[in-house]
Amino acid sequence: MGLEDTVKASSSSSDATMRDTTNEWHPPQDGGLREVGKAFLMACLVMAPILGFGGREVYKTWKGQEDARLAAIKYGRAHADLVAAPALPLLSVEEATHGRDLFARACVACHGADARGVQGLGKNLLESNFVATQDDEQLKQFLITGRPNAKPVGMPPKAGRDDLADEDLRHLVVYMRGLQDPRRMPALPAMVADAPPTAAQQDAALAAAGGDKELAGYIASGDKLFHSSCIACHGKGGVGIAGNGKALANNEFIRSLDDDSLLAFIKQGRSPSDPKNTTGIQMPPKGGNPAMSDDDILDVIAYLRTLQGTKPGTPGGK
Repeated sequence: MGLEDTVKASSSSSDATMRDTTNEWHPPQDGGLREVGKAFLMACLVMAPILGFGGREVYKTWKGQEDARLAAIKYGRAHADLVAAPALPLLSVEEATHGRDLFARACVACHGADARGVQGLGKNLLESNFVATQDDEQLKQFLITGRPNAKPVGMPPKAGRDDLADEDLRHLVVYMRGLQDPRRMPALPAMVADAPPTAAQQDAALAAAGGDKELAGYIASGDKLFHSSCIACHGKGGVGIAGNGKALANNEFIRSLDDDSLLAFIKQGRSPSDPKNTTGIQMPPKGGNPAMSDDDILDVIAYLRTLQGTKPGTPGGK
């Protein structure tokens, strides 16, 4: 091949190479980059609200769970924090004394004479985180409303004592503050004897006793004791409270026992494990009032006899 042929071949090869390279892909110039940037920006604008909403919901869920966790921790140490903090001012002697006397007549059956609770009935109030987290007005309103659906035993409004006035409930709250923080409790005078039965109770007792004044005295005393120690579970007039205690009016069990047997039963009470316990609710000995004497219980029995639709017998009789 001569020089001329060589030059032609080289020229042909170069032309073919140039033709091939014209078909190769080349990166976009500035106009193409702008289009890619626009598309990316549009994608970001579309996704931003979605990502923002989702992130906000995730944060709200986490924040709610965290707030609930911290609130539970704070609630769980409310009483401990109360007694660890500097003591608040001393309570009023008069108000705390009245509150104590009311507590002894309206609350001991479920919460115990020492306010440490009665198993199966009422909770320990001395170390109650719930009480510690309520201000005075909230606690008073709670006493007014009660917690009828609580388990295992409901708390009736005003502990079943619809005769308690707002001032009485306020004084109960004062006494509970002293129970929770003894540093605030002033020295209280000794408890005075219960007031006598009301005129209405005495009149009703005399009618039930058929004019027998001695028997009427027992019945009136039992009426007053019943409506201070037994009303929270068995209701006013012994009509019963659903979920708390059975109706004692027209009660076949009461009718089946003589006074001595009923006295023994009330002194012993009935635990939830007793096969004859049909409610599964604890009946504490002496109705939860350990201060009741045998004579007091016999007076209550005399009153219960008046609820059975028959003329009551003499307390202690057969």
